[in-house]
Amino acid sequence: MNDSKEYLDFFDQMYNDPSKHSGYSTNSNLRFESRADALDVKNMLIEKSANAKYYDFSVEYINPNKSMQVGWYITVKKIEKKIQPRPKTNSENQKQQPKK
Repeated sequence: MNDSKEYLDFFDQMYNDPSKHSGYSTNSNLRFESRADALDVKNMLIEKSANAKYYDFSVEYINPNKSMQVGWYITVKKIEKKIQPRPKTNSENQKQQPKK
């Protein structure tokens, strides 16, 4: 795609801070006439954007209301941080072992 740098610049500017985004976003600047073009740009964003690691991407055909145009859109979904259980300390492990 000729405009791939423009899409990358747009994405990096718009999605540089995951804390500013709700869970799910479809943006008209990431709209395409063909599924192949949308997939090419999606894959390029995943490969080249440092911010892509904070998001999941999908390509969807949308036939929306009057506020958006019909077409293929890259939908961006913020990855929610999974709460990792805190590793047990040595003293906690000893407390849980059965006494002999």
